[in-house]
Amino acid sequence: MTDARNPDPTADRPRPAPPDPYWEGDFTLRGDEVPDRPAAPAIDPLGPSGITVRGRDLADLLGPAYRRFTTPD
Repeated sequence: MTDARNPDPTADRPRPAPPDPYWEGDFTLRGDEVPDRPAAPAIDPLGPSGITVRGRDLADLLGPAYRRFTTPD
């Protein structure tokens, strides 16, 4: 609430431009594209984690699960 005792501290600041130009942008929506090959699981480029579970690196254990989640049925 603003009044004479509590003036609006933002009153002197310039107001941002309205977002209308954003909505006038030219863009094309793409349909569902099927890649030529499945994307590599996100875990592959990370390499070994340094965490072992029963003597195996955690990245090696999680790799098959990531591949299963990213492979279409």
